[in-house]
Formats: sequence, C-alpha cells, structure tokens
Amino acid sequence: MKVLITGITGRVGANVARKFLQNGHDVRGFVWPGDRQAEKMQSVGAEIVEGDLASSADVRAAVADQEVILHLGAAFQAGGPFTPEQYMDTNVKGTFNVLQASLELGDRLKHVIVTSTDATMFKYPPNGIDEPIAEDSLPLVSTDWYGYSKVLCENLVDRYCRHENLRATVIRFANVWGAGEILKFPAFHLAMFLRQFESRTDDAGRATYERLQAEDARDNGGQRLIVARDASGRPWKKHNIEVRDIVHAYEKIIGNPNTFGSVYQIGAKEPFTWDVLIPYMSEKTGIPYSVVDLAMAPNYYEYDLSAARNDFGYNPQLSVFDMVDEAVRYNEEGGGGIIPTRV
Repeated sequence: MKVLITGITGRVGANVARKFLQNGHDVRGFVWPGDRQAEKMQSVGAEIVEGDLASSADVRAAVADQEVILHLGAAFQAGGPFTPEQYMDTNVKGTFNVLQASLELGDRLKHVIVTSTDATMFKYPPNGIDEPIAEDSLPLVSTDWYGYSKVLCENLVDRYCRHENLRATVIRFANVWGAGEILKFPAFHLAMFLRQFESRTDDAGRATYERLQAEDARDNGGQRLIVARDASGRPWKKHNIEVRDIVHAYEKIIGNPNTFGSVYQIGAKEPFTWDVLIPYMSEKTGIPYSVVDLAMAPNYYEYDLSAARNDFGYNPQLSVFDMVDEAVRYNEEGGGGIIPTRV
C-alpha cells in the first residue's frame, strides 16, 4: 500500500512509519519545511514531502496517488506554545485540507484515519469518574485550544463520513508514553505537587503543601515518588497508552470497513492505580515514596476499550510494569537522565 503519514517525524508518526516500512509498504511523510528529523526518516526509507497543513495545495500534493492517509500532524501542547490562530490553522484547517484531498482520491482511497485525543473530554471532576469511559460517555466540552481544535476535527470527520461517504475513522489516544518515558511522568514525583500547591492560599491547599514539604525534608530535597490519593484516601487511577500499542492499533484498523464513520478510544490493556505502580517503581529505581492525600481533583478514570476490541481486534499488550522494567534497563544501559529533578 501507499501510505501517507502527516507528522511522520513525531514520536508516534516515526514509529508507525518504521513499522509500515518493515511490512513492505511505501511510506510518504508530510513535514514542515526545515524539519530537522526529516533526514532521519528518509534514511529508513520514507519519501519526504515538505509543506504546510494549512495550505490546501501543499496537502493535495502530498495526498496525491496515496491509498491510506494517517493524519497525525498537529499543533499540540508539548510542541508549543501555539496561538489560538495556529491551533485553528494547523489542526482544524489542516484536517479539512486532509479530508478534502482524501475525498478527491475517489475509489483509490482505502482509508483515512484522523488522530484525536482524550483531551477533548473533561476527565477531572471533583470526585473522579467511577465507570469506564466509552467513546460517547462524556460530552466533548474542552475549552483548551488544543482539545477544542480536536473536537472540531472530529466533527469534520463526521461530516465527511455522513455527507460524502468518506472512508474515514477517528482514533483518540489516551496519554501517550514512548519507550522509557514512564519514569519521567511528572504526576509520579513530589516535585510536581510542590509546584502545584506552593501558591495555594486556601486552608486545605496550605495543609497539603505543608505535608508535601515535610516529605521533601526527609530527603533534603532529593528525589521522592508520591502515591497520590484524593482527600478521602482513594488512590488515583489513570489509563495511558504506550507508542507500540498505538502502532498495533493502526496495523489492525487500516481498511476495515467496520470502522468507517466511527470514533475509537485506545489505551493500554488496563489502567493503573498509584498505590500499586509507585511501590513497584520505587523498588525498581531505589527512589523512596510517600503516600499523600491531596486537596485537588484527582486523576481517577479508565477507558472502555470494547469498541476497538470488537470492531477491529485491538489487543494492547504492554502493562505499566513492562514499561517500568524497560525504562530501568534503559537507565542501566546508559540512557540516563530520565528521572526529573526539581525545577
């Protein structure tokens, strides 16, 4: 197959590209002019086309003669900061351009898959979310410019599927970790919570900050992990995804007519809770941990993956414990520097 990947030099796009090249597909990547990672993707066999997602002419040229379009290119928080105008131009207009150009391929097009995010949903109510979140469980109410732009992108895909019969699907990613990144996640570390609570002026916030300072003093400002719990003592719970499980999702979904016109949430094979993961991480890294009840809205949710499992055989493999083990091996082999220090 001829596969176009927008955002091919990103963490996800590069891994998807390598896998599809290994499987014998012709891969074309669409990148910003001057992207410093483009040469690396060329070296592994991808054709590189430069252009701007906001330019219909650039996008049409990239899409020409392709059979599958994987639209991952976007302005997002980690790559910014971006202005509201940039979010609208790159994400919304860019997605419109990709869908319109894909439509022009006619019967040649096997599938266009647009990447979205769980940032479209509000997942942090005061008491967390008890029931697993399905694709339609929560309203798409994000007011953050990134999340809101992705809401509009999902609406665009729906319009093209309903009114143009475009063979298109939306995949929403949970929080993404690359290989070795789990140990860097800020919400596992005391340093992040100290920053969050140091400016709180309410009684509960000040009390939490004093507790955190006491834990910090135990190590003279050194590394410390936190088993985060809500004010009632319930450990936080979260659902993430590792890049390799995203690659698996793309392999399984492409060309599957059961998925046309649908939105799918993908995540790791299971959620995790802080009270189970943090002691394991502490044992593997030697970093001490504390248990702290936090006066803030908790991370407490998991995803219902049944639609992806049933419709295209999504079967994620990696647990958070696998991810920790790999990250520790990475450190031992000289990767180093992946545990965040206080800033």
